[in-house]
Amino acid sequence: MEKIKDKKTNFIAPAIVFVLMYAGIELIIRTFNIQQWILPTPTNILLTFYANFVSEILPHTYVTLKGIIIGFLIAVPLGITIAFFLSQFGILDKAFSPYVIFLSTTPLITLVPLLMIWLGFGIKVKILAVTIQTFPIIMMNSVTGFNNVETLKLELMTSLGANRLQTFFNVTLPASLPNVFTGIKLGTIFSTIAAISTEFVGGKTGLGSRIVYYTSYIKTNLAFACILAVTLIGIVLYSIVSLLEEKLVKWNI
Repeated sequence: MEKIKDKKTNFIAPAIVFVLMYAGIELIIRTFNIQQWILPTPTNILLTFYANFVSEILPHTYVTLKGIIIGFLIAVPLGITIAFFLSQFGILDKAFSPYVIFLSTTPLITLVPLLMIWLGFGIKVKILAVTIQTFPIIMMNSVTGFNNVETLKLELMTSLGANRLQTFFNVTLPASLPNVFTGIKLGTIFSTIAAISTEFVGGKTGLGSRIVYYTSYIKTNLAFACILAVTLIGIVLYSIVSLLEEKLVKWNI
C-alpha cells in the first residue's frame, strides 16, 4: 500500500509542478506581450512540435538518437570493464586515473573540431564523442561501488577458495549495482549532451544542427520544438535505465 502511495506521489507531484510552470510561463509571456520570435509560449511550442514532427523533427531525431544509442552502448561495457581492472589492480588505478579525470573535465565541444579533422563529418565523430564523454562517468561510479564492498563478504569468498573473477561476479558486481546504475543513468544525460554538442559544431543533420539553423533564421518556435525533442530523448533514455535498475537491483547482498 505504501509503495502504491509513493508511486502516485512520484507522478502527481511533478505533474502539478509542470502545470503550474506551464501556466505561469504562458501567463507571463501573454501579460507582458513578449514577441513570439523572442520567446514563444509553451502552447505555441507544442503546436509547432505537433505540426512539424513528421516532416522536420522526426528525421533529425532519428539521426541524433542513432549516435546516442550506439555511443552509449559502447560506453557502458567499456566503462564497467575499465572499472573492473582499476578496482582489482591498484597500480592501474594510480596510473590511469589522472587521464580519466582529464577526459571527464575537458569540455567535449573543444575536442569535436579535432575529431572532425581526423574522422570527417559522419556519424563516427558523434559516436566517438558520445563514448568519450560517457564512459568516464560510468567508470568512476562503478569503481566507487567496486571499492566499497564489505570486507567481510570478500573474505568469505576467499575462505571458500573463490578466484578473482568468481568473487567479482558473485559478490562485488551484485553489491555494486546501485553505484553502477547511477553511473549509467548519468551516462544517458552525458550521451545526449555529447551528441547535441557535436551537432552544434558541424553537420547538417541531427537536432543540434537544426537548433542552430532555426535560431540563425529566428525561427524560435521551431528551435524550441527541437529542444523539446532533445529533452524527450533524455527523459526516455533515463527512464528506461531507471526501469531496468528497478527490475535488477532488488537486493544488496
